[in-house]
Amino acid sequence: MDSEHFLFISADAALITDLAWQVHREGHDVKYYIEGESDKEIGDGFVPKTDDWRAEVEWADVIIFDDIWVGSDIGTGKLARELREQGKAVVGGTPNTDHLEEDRGYAMEILEEHGVNTVEHHIFHDFDAGIQHVQEHPAPYVIKPLGEVQNVKRLLYVGNEDDGSDVVDVLKAYKKAWGHRMKGFQLQRKVEGVEVAVCGFFNGEEFIDQVNFNFEHHFGDLLYNPTASVDAQTDITAA
Repeated sequence: MDSEHFLFISADAALITDLAWQVHREGHDVKYYIEGESDKEIGDGFVPKTDDWRAEVEWADVIIFDDIWVGSDIGTGKLARELREQGKAVVGGTPNTDHLEEDRGYAMEILEEHGVNTVEHHIFHDFDAGIQHVQEHPAPYVIKPLGEVQNVKRLLYVGNEDDGSDVVDVLKAYKKAWGHRMKGFQLQRKVEGVEVAVCGFFNGEEFIDQVNFNFEHHFGDLLYNPTASVDAQTDITAA
């Protein structure tokens, strides 16, 4: 097997150490860059490191980004495009995938354009407007933050009250505690069912290899009571 030069880049938190280690074990030359200060020691002793990934671009045959984040901003897709334009083989996104991840409303529009059913959803950039919407249309809602704080998973809130009162309380709390950082949020009508993600690898022209189906939530219900879980989900709906 010919040895290749692999440059792994964690432009925020370290999420790809295990893959870098496995590629290194297979006999390839590996260098790993981690931006996050608190994560820099991850992988020490397992994979060779670099403190400046840009200085290693010419050395690398393959460059791999592990996420969309560049610090607290979304943007590895732009970096990946620039490197491809230099003739590099890059595993990563594009500016459009950055946009899809950052703007939930845009992602929903793309799905709808391709005939995929979507959950009722509304984008708000003002907390009071979102609170007013829930009060005028009482129902259980899911709050999904937009922008860089969407990576703070604890901010995704699934409402339980039929009148939406708990969602109103949470939005008031977010306005006070996170209003300076949260660019906006999406309100989705809560639906019952099994959440499934469909993932594939795209080489720039077509999807390759097999598609992965990931059961993200309610896996216990699916495992122990599969008939009831599947029957509860009567439609395939994107959320």
